[in-house]
Amino acid sequence: MSGASLTALCGARIFTGHAMLVRHAVLFGHGTIVDVMAEAKVPGDAQRIELGDRIVAPGFIDLQVNGGGDVLFGAEPTVSTLTRIGAAHARFGTTRFLPTVITGPRAIMHAARAAVAAALGDGRSGVLGVHFEGPFLNPDKRGVHDAVHIRTPDDADRECIAAPGIGIVLATLAPEAVPPGFIAGLSQGGVHVAAGHTNASVEVLRRARAEGLTLYTHLYNAMSQLTARAPGVVGMALVDADAWCSVIADGHHLHEVSLALAWRAKPPGKLLLVSDAMPPVGGTQRTFTLDDRPIHVADGRCVTADGVLAGSAIGLSDAVRYCVQQIGIPLDEALRMASTYVADYLGRGDLGRIAPGACADLVMLDDDIKVIATLRDGALAHGAFP
Repeated sequence: MSGASLTALCGARIFTGHAMLVRHAVLFGHGTIVDVMAEAKVPGDAQRIELGDRIVAPGFIDLQVNGGGDVLFGAEPTVSTLTRIGAAHARFGTTRFLPTVITGPRAIMHAARAAVAAALGDGRSGVLGVHFEGPFLNPDKRGVHDAVHIRTPDDADRECIAAPGIGIVLATLAPEAVPPGFIAGLSQGGVHVAAGHTNASVEVLRRARAEGLTLYTHLYNAMSQLTARAPGVVGMALVDADAWCSVIADGHHLHEVSLALAWRAKPPGKLLLVSDAMPPVGGTQRTFTLDDRPIHVADGRCVTADGVLAGSAIGLSDAVRYCVQQIGIPLDEALRMASTYVADYLGRGDLGRIAPGACADLVMLDDDIKVIATLRDGALAHGAFP
């Protein structure tokens, strides 16, 4: 690759996913990072872009995106919807995501599969695969999920989830709501399995972990809580050093003390940020419909008429900012929670880091952790260079 076909981002503080570098440049071309080098060593014929005192970090990766840009994937499972959602979340630094389908009819799951398969072939939206959140949940912890569609899985469900061709698949389920061996079957088929919307006992969770469950979805929310003699799902998640936990850091789903506790309890690398975003993120509408129920955005929350939380109104840059400014998590660690650690969970060493051979997925931030520009595969997906 000749220097003339390369672009060098210079002048910024570069967070590689490992360390913060100054007086270095990110050199990339044809969608791939070629090198991270001292600015003095940038090839003379490379296109040089001076960024000033900004921060350049790996693009964010979101495991739980219901919608954005005024559209909901579960309501309109099409490539057009995914493209619109990807563009909306690029405004918040997200370069890759798992579109999420919550509990609904089996036909919606199949339509989501088809849309994701087509989007993966298109390659423009940032879609990595799909997250099926439900329908195999505990009705007592369903939250905003429609109880009508909660069910016990059968062979057709397992085939729908685990069949190849849709990239990375994450399935959130209640371990007590599925038959023995179901989690093992998904895990052996390459599916990432998470516990969520669950009242599972410690014993049930231990069996689920032995079958291949690796993640606890939106820790604290829609799961049994920690008490003195019944540690619940929360207690098990916090003490389970080898498992990952995702959290919605929006100031509404979690009290700041609960989030701080999770950050201190989990080993480095095991706490991940997700948005659980709904259509208003990156959009203009303040009301949307979920299963024929009106959902309103009020005081930064997406809520039903009776006040039940229904996803969030944030993107990942908002979550990073909240962790740094409200919880006191160091910036480098908060950035990892939105990128490097998520890539590690997914087994994608080409994402979540700025290193030779990695995808040129980058986010440029100011000191207030506001997104200035987002690059996916080296192309601007949002914003502009200064």
